[in-house]
Amino acid sequence: MRLFSVAILLSLMMMTAAFADTDVAGNWRTRLGHGITLDMKVTPDGKWTSQTMQGHKVVRDIKGTYVQQPSNNTSGSIVFTPTQSSGPSGSVAVETDQYEIADNGRKLKLTTEGDTMVFERRGRH
Repeated sequence: MRLFSVAILLSLMMMTAAFADTDVAGNWRTRLGHGITLDMKVTPDGKWTSQTMQGHKVVRDIKGTYVQQPSNNTSGSIVFTPTQSSGPSGSVAVETDQYEIADNGRKLKLTTEGDTMVFERRGRH
């Protein structure tokens, strides 16, 4: 029975590590220039959504799941897998980012293949 309890505890710990910690979960926004913004919501249950707007017009909505692998308290890797997309035609691919939480949890830096996007937290932390 004790071995079974330890196995369940280890399984729960591994599942928790795969999802967001409280620093990554939240509502985030980045400004891409030319009146384009990207809003992203990351939830602790392994889901995310994003909405790209140009001016006041939504140009793309994406929903998906993710797996997070923290390296320490403020950084690690995160893999975003799209499951649904609307907007301009074109493929929406799986994206693997290195993330860093900065400025006391107010900024989320996502880096993919050398390109970094800096998101600011929206709402309460």
